Amino acid sequence: MSNFFDGFSKDSSRGKTHFWKGAIFGLLLGVLLVAAAAIYIPGVINSQNTEEKETSTPLAGEERNLAGENLDIAEEVRQYYMAVVHAAEAVTPSVVGISNYGYTYDFWGRSSELREVGTGSGVIISEDGLIVTNYHVIENAEEIIVTLGSGEEVQAEAIGVDPPTDLAVLRIDKAGLPAAAFADTENLRAGEPAIAIGNPLGLDFQQTVTLGVVSAVERTITIQGQRFTFIQTDAAINDGNSGGALVNIYGKVIGINTAKIKIPGVEGMGFAIPSNTVNEIISDLIEEGRVIRPWLGVFISTLSPMDAQRFELPVDYGVVVNDLVSQGPAQRAGMEPGDIIIEINDQTITNTAVLQEVLYQLQVGDEVAVKVIRDYEEVVLEVMLDKMPEE
Repeated sequence: MSNFFDGFSKDSSRGKTHFWKGAIFGLLLGVLLVAAAAIYIPGVINSQNTEEKETSTPLAGEERNLAGENLDIAEEVRQYYMAVVHAAEAVTPSVVGISNYGYTYDFWGRSSELREVGTGSGVIISEDGLIVTNYHVIENAEEIIVTLGSGEEVQAEAIGVDPPTDLAVLRIDKAGLPAAAFADTENLRAGEPAIAIGNPLGLDFQQTVTLGVVSAVERTITIQGQRFTFIQTDAAINDGNSGGALVNIYGKVIGINTAKIKIPGVEGMGFAIPSNTVNEIISDLIEEGRVIRPWLGVFISTLSPMDAQRFELPVDYGVVVNDLVSQGPAQRAGMEPGDIIIEINDQTITNTAVLQEVLYQLQVGDEVAVKVIRDYEEVVLEVMLDKMPEE
């Protein structure tokens, strides 16, 4: 027993020493852990707070920026549409209604009363009563009535017409009118805003405004054998808009509305005569009553590839001279029936439309080199262009 207690006493002494050492070490370790925790946890909290702030601040900033951007976009949109409003307000007073009156006939072919047979639009081009419109709006009119924006009706007379370009100039006995300003269309671009103003479906819808864009700036199409260059637009152009204004965002006329494609399933394809062309034509109409164009004095048709093959001709293109006007420019130069015109001043002539287009670029009095095929050989003739007769 004593051995046991002796042994126990010795071990117990060493245990107490280890205990206190362990207690002190544990205490120190606990203090260190608490201190570390005290330092780390606020750091984590602060770090998390900082991250939250860093994360939330840009988001808030983005929201503010987006709000600012939305405000900017809204302002730009507002300014854009206000520009459309201002452009429309600037030109609308210059757009008039035009009524074509003609005699109608009864069952036996006897003329009856004068009635309205068609309506269209026009644009005032001078304060003293000059108005431009389409020729087809006033074609065969016995009487022309212009309806101003105020509703006042005034009788008009046609002082000049040009069927090839579908333009006409009218005059009314009125002063102090709101004349529209015309833009230079030389640098017109596809995608620019386009505003059409006119009287679709008659005067009940007078001075209607529609908005679109310029779809194309030089759209060449052939109408009744003649080639025309138009501005194409998707701004709505309906019956009665003919002769009205196509306007840019600055309130200037860029074209005179003239036609639209009427094919089932096709929408938004309207056409306007460019203002630069309009200015060139109406100056002649005002001064001369018609457009002075150069003239060859020939009756022609397009050479078909089939005829070229049938007659084994050296070319499969060109314009065949069927007949000549007596003492006309071509006959004086030695041209003969059966000649095939293939070039004028080194410009290739493939058909009658191209021949007409080339001639319209020239002036009365110009001397041109006309290359023809005659008896399977090329012959060059010098032709002095004359003024085209009125008839």
